[in-house]
Amino acid sequence: MTRERLFEAAVTEFSERGYSGASVRQICQRAKANLAAIKYHFGSKDGLYREVLRGAAAAFADRQELDDTKIATLSREKAVRQLIRQQLMALLRKDKTGRYLRVFAWENISPSPVLRAFMAAEQIPILSLADKIVRQFLPPSAPREEVLIATIWLVNQAAPFVRNRQLLSRAPFNLKLDRPFIDRLADNLSCLALGGLLAHASISATVQSNH
Repeated sequence: MTRERLFEAAVTEFSERGYSGASVRQICQRAKANLAAIKYHFGSKDGLYREVLRGAAAAFADRQELDDTKIATLSREKAVRQLIRQQLMALLRKDKTGRYLRVFAWENISPSPVLRAFMAAEQIPILSLADKIVRQFLPPSAPREEVLIATIWLVNQAAPFVRNRQLLSRAPFNLKLDRPFIDRLADNLSCLALGGLLAHASISATVQSNH
C-alpha cells in the first residue's frame, strides 16, 4: 500500500536527516510514489512527521511493562528502577526502534515545531508514568513547574544510553549491550536517580515548610 510505503520511507528519511533536513521528494523516491500521494494520505510534510512521531510513541507504549495499575503496587524505589529498565530495553530491539531513536536524537540537536505541537496535543505515556512516580517523592503542594522539571529529568536518565547505543558498542567503550548489562545499568542509574529525587524531595519539603 502506498500509505505504508510512504510511512516506512519517512521513518528512514527523518531518522537519517531530521525534520529540517528531510526531503519530501526523497521520501517519495524511496517509496516509489508521487508527491501528490503525501498530500492525499498525510496532508503535508508536517502531517507525515506527526504520523512518524505517533508511530514512535505507540511502539514504545506497546512494550511497556509498567502502567498506572502496576505503579500502584510498587514501592516508589522499585517504580523508579522499573521505569528506567523499561526504557533501557530499547537497547535490545532490532525493529524500527533504532530509527525512531535517531529521529528523537535529531530533535535534541534541532527541535522542530511539529514535535512541540505533538507533545502539547497528545499524551506521552512515559512522561505520564514518570509524573506519577515523581509525585510520590515531592510534597503534595509542590508547584507544577517543579514536578514537570523533575519528571523530565527522570525520563532522561536512560535516554543518553539508548540514544547512543551504536556508539557505546564500539571502541573505546566496547560495551556488550545484552540483558545482564541492562540489568546492571538499570541498578546503577536507579541508585543515582533515587539519590537525586530523595535529595530534591528533602530540599523541597524544607522550602515548602518555610513559606
